[in-house]
Amino acid sequence: MFERRATRRRVLGGLAAGSLAGAAGLALPRARSTTFAAPAVLQGADLRIWALKTYVEPTNEAIEASVQRWAEKNNATAKVEYFTFEDMQTKYVAAIENGNTPDIGQLETGAPARFAGMGQLLDLTKFAAEIASEVGTAPEHVAPVTKVGDVVYAMPWYVMPAFWYVWRDVLDAAGVDLPKTYDDAMAAAKATTRPDEGIWGLGQSWNRTSDGYGVMQSLMYSYGAPWANEDGTYTSIATENMQAAMQWAVDIYKDDLQPPDALSWTGSSNNEAFVARKIAQTSNGPSVTYALETAVEAAQDAEDRKAREADLANHVALPMPSGIAGQRMWAIAMSYGIFNNTKNPDAAMSLLHHLLSPEETVAVMQESSGQFVPILSEARTASRDYFMERGPNYETFYNSLDLFAPTGWPGAPTAAAAEVQASNVLTDMPARSISEGMSVDDAIEFGDERIKEIYESLG
Repeated sequence: MFERRATRRRVLGGLAAGSLAGAAGLALPRARSTTFAAPAVLQGADLRIWALKTYVEPTNEAIEASVQRWAEKNNATAKVEYFTFEDMQTKYVAAIENGNTPDIGQLETGAPARFAGMGQLLDLTKFAAEIASEVGTAPEHVAPVTKVGDVVYAMPWYVMPAFWYVWRDVLDAAGVDLPKTYDDAMAAAKATTRPDEGIWGLGQSWNRTSDGYGVMQSLMYSYGAPWANEDGTYTSIATENMQAAMQWAVDIYKDDLQPPDALSWTGSSNNEAFVARKIAQTSNGPSVTYALETAVEAAQDAEDRKAREADLANHVALPMPSGIAGQRMWAIAMSYGIFNNTKNPDAAMSLLHHLLSPEETVAVMQESSGQFVPILSEARTASRDYFMERGPNYETFYNSLDLFAPTGWPGAPTAAAAEVQASNVLTDMPARSISEGMSVDDAIEFGDERIKEIYESLG
């Protein structure tokens, strides 16, 4: 019924976004420019590539296989080293401080702007133009993730979005429709909460992971509450729209809507609680679907399989809800950058050219259980049938790119915007109100002052 997947499940952890403020002050070299011209001979090239180790293990295996196909074709060597959601930022900071960055590194949403500003990445503008006829281009609203101004510093590969997961049968039993707005989600949480039975209507922790700050950005943007203008400069969050967004974030911790330990969850806890049917709704990536699909494969007998197939059929991945100002979704947008300490930029660009091809991108995507949604137009076209043929959840995965809003929306990502995310101020605001009794207005004032400081220090 399903493609082969690893039988041992790992739940999706959050991206522990450690602050790079200290690294930003290092005396670092300016970015240097290079051009791409496919070298006639790559024999003997030796590259290090850093990649995100996702919790869908077949994806990692597929990336390694793709890299090795390039190495074998060119009689070269390429080693894949991993970082996790938890150590993504700290691993890069240590490498920059020690002068030990990889030749090629996968970069999350705000990282290209940050690392380019620190002088760490090659200018890939000409390279991007030269391979565009083969790999395509990024949608207009996603392309700014890879640029600083008009200069391209990273090549986009895929987005790993978050979705609003619900148990259809639980909502049906409570007589509520699938939520379309944050208000709908609140109403559904109230209708489905039964603490005496160990079932809560919602599981959303404002923790210091992507399961926290990613959801907070989606909430803020959908409520029309950005912290930057279209030109990327600071704007105050002390607004009525931000008050409405914060009130929702705080109110979901009232009336026993959440498990009592939810605020202390790690990045994977909401995934585990949802799969165990302890919560009716949560925001998470397609690793939830992966877990339920592999559970069917791991069924011990016919009765167990029937129960697990019922769970698979009843879980629904909805787009992130709409707010008072529309529907927008922050996502982990993964791109590739080439670090300027590479000794073989031509080989690094050749490997990127290979990875970004529609054939190789689709080969990796097919092992991802929906969490790998291609960005570049050629791979996006080539992958459409795969998503459309696997049912409504996969169709939602594919279409999620249309709702993408980057860190720093409505402007392009900047080093300052990325630092706001990395400093965890976005999740600390509701967490302080919930755990310390701080008023919503005071929590917003706390966050606004911190954001303003970041923009004043980083420009």
